[in-house]
Amino acid sequence: MPRKRIYSDEERQKRHREASRKYREANLEKVSAYNKQWKVDNWEYYREYNREYLRRWRQNKKAGRVTS
Repeated sequence: MPRKRIYSDEERQKRHREASRKYREANLEKVSAYNKQWKVDNWEYYREYNREYLRRWRQNKKAGRVTS
């Protein structure tokens, strides 16, 4: 039998965002170093992601749907 929910989904999201923000503020150097290392380790993923993002952006630009 599942446990009864204490918080709604919105409250859970809000609490999670707040906890993440507090952790990031308290451990900014550690978090920044981890993020930089992740980018170094996953540069192939980033290359694919950026390629797809730019493809969609150009497609939207041709269709006149670009906001910037």
